[in-house]
Amino acid sequence: MENSAKDRIKLVDGVFTSIYKKYDLMNDVISLGYHRIVKRKALKSCHNGRSGNLLDLAAGTGDLAIYFRKLYGDNNKITLADPNTEMLSYAKTSLEKKSINKNIEFVTCYAEKLPFNDNSFDNVAIGFGFRNFTDRIKALNEINRVLSNKGKLIIIDFSKPVNPIINALNTFYLNNIVPILAKIITGNISEYRYLSKSIKEHPNQGKIIKMMETVGFKNCRYENKLNGIIAVHVGEK
Repeated sequence: MENSAKDRIKLVDGVFTSIYKKYDLMNDVISLGYHRIVKRKALKSCHNGRSGNLLDLAAGTGDLAIYFRKLYGDNNKITLADPNTEMLSYAKTSLEKKSINKNIEFVTCYAEKLPFNDNSFDNVAIGFGFRNFTDRIKALNEINRVLSNKGKLIIIDFSKPVNPIINALNTFYLNNIVPILAKIITGNISEYRYLSKSIKEHPNQGKIIKMMETVGFKNCRYENKLNGIIAVHVGEK
């Protein structure tokens, strides 16, 4: 692995180790709670609405698992995967407090090297984690491998606003307001400067569609939320 990739992995891991306890609160403040609405609606795309099992990749604090359970009940298995052990441990505790502990598995791993058999999952969902992947094409290949035939990939992440005025306002917000909010809520500015930078450098909607199609996903589409501040991408194996 090249030094630059190793440095990025170390940086990202350090960021989330530092902020995981306040991560949900910061996301609520940054998005005014809208990220929760987007996640719930996006999961309705799962396996044509028939659910099946779920790999929650870059699982973070585990909120996607909560929404998945509310939508589809507790008979379908959920696997939460994240490279950050502190974040994954926090997710496990959070889900247990909500009595979500049936058919749940927690796996520490990177998206670029998934420790699962081929055709293992009906759905893979990534909630605001795709932009942190070190090698997105490699990760998409791995996701395609572990998805079953007709399985769904759902990517929810910050994206590129369509309107140039909204884009300018969003950039100002990320550069100037988010660090202040981070300082007030978490006492930490540097980590949220990284998160703002990762949002600005993230590929636009069309480029992500091309990445998905390159590794073999079909029927790829995206839906903009808030004029493209957030986008939901969906593809089928």
